[in-house]
Amino acid sequence: MSQLGMVLHHGIEDGAQLRGYGELTERLGYDSLWVTERYFHEETAALLGFLAAGTERTDLGVGVVNPYTRPPALLAMAAATLDRLSGGRLILGLGRSEREVIEGALGIPYGRPRERLREAVEAVRALLSGETVEGVRLALRPSRERVPIYVAAIGPRALRLAGAVADGVVLNAYAPAAYVRRAVAEVRAAASDAGRDPDAVRIACMLVVRLTDRPDDLLPQLRERLASLLAEPHTGEVLLEWGGFDASLPARLRETLASAGPSEAARLVDDALVEALVLLGPAERCRERIEEYHAAGVEEVLLLPRLPDFERVARALAPSGA
Repeated sequence: MSQLGMVLHHGIEDGAQLRGYGELTERLGYDSLWVTERYFHEETAALLGFLAAGTERTDLGVGVVNPYTRPPALLAMAAATLDRLSGGRLILGLGRSEREVIEGALGIPYGRPRERLREAVEAVRALLSGETVEGVRLALRPSRERVPIYVAAIGPRALRLAGAVADGVVLNAYAPAAYVRRAVAEVRAAASDAGRDPDAVRIACMLVVRLTDRPDDLLPQLRERLASLLAEPHTGEVLLEWGGFDASLPARLRETLASAGPSEAARLVDDALVEALVLLGPAERCRERIEEYHAAGVEEVLLLPRLPDFERVARALAPSGA
């Protein structure tokens, strides 16, 4: 069953604003409302606790937190608390973040990220089930027998990890639909290899939305943003190769960024690539793109607009019948 959710970008100013977004999302009939974590901005568990008190039906997801800044016991405490506060509506998204942030900005050793993530999923699940892990046992239990744990993934090894141990996968926000088809196949195959039901692993994907009747006006800004994103080692190569684009572009972007800066690098990103990685255009065009992702295997489309555009996007792309 296909579902549609909204994602809150950072920049929340106060409780009244956050309450309004939660009430709007629920009133319009969206299946879920997600918050992201960006370091040194709003804290995700606090946002979710507030949303749990201000909504009744909408699932609440975090996409994503990591086992470095929050060890498994703390993740399990937060998950159990939020699941109880929301009456069983939490989706816990876990990822491995990035070495530059964890080790560089925060000074936390980053070794063995995939192994650390696997261990965290298994430990959090055990703790939520009432088991004792490394001498720790929670004094509370979540509302449900099993809180869904999703794993953020881009490359094949991370996708296989999600298929092997997670209840769902959160695919990269700037993933082209062709990449999604291959990523879904990797997740399903890994689940099967692990002796699990491949269809039991939910496929979620955040889609960046720029709702506009003048898409050409936004192309320069988006080309520069994508030049930076696709220059990231490994990420750019995987998204482009699996997406059917030139996998040599990331190396050229890195070189151009270093030698000539963002404006020159943006010239290497053509309009076709922007349109493949972003939901760009009027509402009708964005709905067509959402259907492309559904057809590629995404079961939970999560719309990610800029925060000032949240209400406009939510209303324009609300589930049918809302």
